[in-house]
Amino acid sequence: MGKHEITIEVDDGRLGSYQDAQLAMCWHLAQANPAPHGDRAAGELVERIGREIIRRWLQATPPELWRHQGRDHSWQQLRQLATFTPGTGEVDSPEWHDGVWVPRAAGDQDQADRP
Repeated sequence: MGKHEITIEVDDGRLGSYQDAQLAMCWHLAQANPAPHGDRAAGELVERIGREIIRRWLQATPPELWRHQGRDHSWQQLRQLATFTPGTGEVDSPEWHDGVWVPRAAGDQDQADRP
């Protein structure tokens, strides 16, 4: 048993080629760096490693699409004023879309707020 010193070299220009486990190890080691808090080089290294981790995570995480759309406001306004009475036929068929918008009665306004 004795004292050991281990030196790890991190090439921050090649972080994109590191395996996930190696990148995670680099993150932990860069955080454990004994450099004084506020050290420019230590901070930049940690930031580069962190950005690579985030880049990979976002690449594997598809963004939520269509949650908000430009037409949403107009659609909400229309739903408060009228309700759609579909035509005959299967949902989304041309006959179904031939339905009509019917104005809401004054007491029906609170129903428009329900999904």
